[in-house]
Amino acid sequence: MRADVKELRRALEEGFAALGDRVDAARREVVDALDDRVRGLHDDQRETRDHVRSLSDRLARADHSVPALREDVAALTDLVRGLHTELGSIAALLPALGTTAIPDGGGQPAPSGQAVPAEPPQASPAPAVRPGAAPQSTVPATTPQGVPVTTSPAPGEQPSQEETDRAQALKRAVEAAYLGTSADQPSPTAQPPAGKPQDPEVEHGVLLLRAAGVASAEVVAHRHTWEWLAARAADHDHFRTPPAVDDLPDGRIRTTVSGRSLIALLIVLWETRATSGLNGDWALASTTYQRAATALTGVTGQGSTVRIVLDDGHGQDDEHDEEGGDSQNQGPVGWGR
Repeated sequence: MRADVKELRRALEEGFAALGDRVDAARREVVDALDDRVRGLHDDQRETRDHVRSLSDRLARADHSVPALREDVAALTDLVRGLHTELGSIAALLPALGTTAIPDGGGQPAPSGQAVPAEPPQASPAPAVRPGAAPQSTVPATTPQGVPVTTSPAPGEQPSQEETDRAQALKRAVEAAYLGTSADQPSPTAQPPAGKPQDPEVEHGVLLLRAAGVASAEVVAHRHTWEWLAARAADHDHFRTPPAVDDLPDGRIRTTVSGRSLIALLIVLWETRATSGLNGDWALASTTYQRAATALTGVTGQGSTVRIVLDDGHGQDDEHDEEGGDSQNQGPVGWGR
């Protein structure tokens, strides 16, 4: 009996010793695994910290470079605007590149197929700067049609004192003509001399002032004509696309433009008349400008509606009035017949 107890005790001691060895081995494995994992986490944290620091440095450099990039973009924008102006001037002068066969100095016609430059036209006086525009500083030139052409000052160039004085004098003359006073001695009773022709630049400025006082103007035309007008004025700072363009029979449209957009249309049409040759652009610009001038001249300031109608094919205003509701009661200033 005692031998059995001893044998059992020895077996238990050996079992507990083996279990302790296994527990120690398992603990060492867990500790080693945890050490490896913690070491890996530390490495990942270090890499993340280094990556964040690198990104912070790159963002700091980007922040420092943004103002320089903005300056470069502004400089490029000025260059593009200057190039656009120069291209416009070149396009206006393209008709001057044409040639005309004329007799030579001995009175004999030039040989067949030989062309010599056409006789240069007489230079016309430089046009005044349009009201609301920056003074122009370059020497005016003329197209073969005798239309004055001027170029705008280069970006950053300041107008001369003479040009500034001339622009101020033109604005005073326009305001005087608009108010019906004298530019030299403003007086409500002063009137321009009878029969004296008005300066076209002054007349144009008066139209701009009249348009500035208009809340809205109705335009009736064919859709193709309106698309041409809108495309011409789209790049002007004061033009705004009308919120609605209503369809009328026979491909016509009716829309309403603000006084500000009307100013943009007048300026663009004025410039197109001056720079275009005897072509479709000149015809559309001249006709639309003259009719807008007629409508603005007829405004009485008593609630009249300015109506610009490019619709010579329809002979009755009543047709438009019926389509426009109660416009008969608004005292429309219509033309185009």
